[in-house]
Amino acid sequence: MLKLAAHICKTMLLSAMMFLAVDTGARAETLTLVAAANTVDTLTSEVIVREAYTRLGIDVVIKKFPGERALKLANGGKVAGDVQRIDKLSAKYPNLVQIKPAINYIEAAVFVTDPSLSARTWADLKPYRIGIIRGIKFAEGGTKGMDRYLASNYAGLFKMLHKKRVDMAVSPSLNGRYQMKTLGIEGISELRPAVARFDLFHYVHQKNAALAPRLSAVFSNMQQAGQLRAIRDHVISKLLEPASDAKAACLRDYACLERGLAFLTPR
Repeated sequence: MLKLAAHICKTMLLSAMMFLAVDTGARAETLTLVAAANTVDTLTSEVIVREAYTRLGIDVVIKKFPGERALKLANGGKVAGDVQRIDKLSAKYPNLVQIKPAINYIEAAVFVTDPSLSARTWADLKPYRIGIIRGIKFAEGGTKGMDRYLASNYAGLFKMLHKKRVDMAVSPSLNGRYQMKTLGIEGISELRPAVARFDLFHYVHQKNAALAPRLSAVFSNMQQAGQLRAIRDHVISKLLEPASDAKAACLRDYACLERGLAFLTPR
């Protein structure tokens, strides 16, 4: 009887351990990504990246930091990767692996208070005082060697322009339009066409390089299905709604921001 009881107890213990092992294995892995803070142009890519990782059975947490700090955290392996950055970033940040295809894009737009000013290329900005955001690589590169004034966020940049402390402000087109609508600033014009367009790619740290082909396949499928464009259009429509407390709250809540995109994986 004692041997039988011991055998039963051992069997029950092994069954319990197997159940726990299966249960633990079923839990989704969680990775932390970074995105540049104080900018709304990352929101489209945040929704896209969340969906891609979800399709791979991985949960992601996205944390916001100033642009340069976010890059250093990603390149240093403190986090799994960066939500979106421009092309060829790996030359300066060699630990970051670019995932293709591009998941989003930005237009480098110039905003002015003097409607008589014009700029169609980066070189056209050279005679003027230029406002940019510190750590935003496309703006830093395009205005290198010019009379630059650095702001820490886009709200500050557009206030600087509105007060005529700079002649021009360089910003992603969407960010500029959002700031003007949110801050209620008038008297600022966006020069068209934009001086440049930049495709945006997701990057992972090299320790997560095994994810690269899997993410690439998901992004390619989303692109072919028209889902990257659908997400971009949806998020932009939310961003450009009239300013309100409800809108501000929605932009901080992925569930609200993603509502209406029926093809997204339920969470």
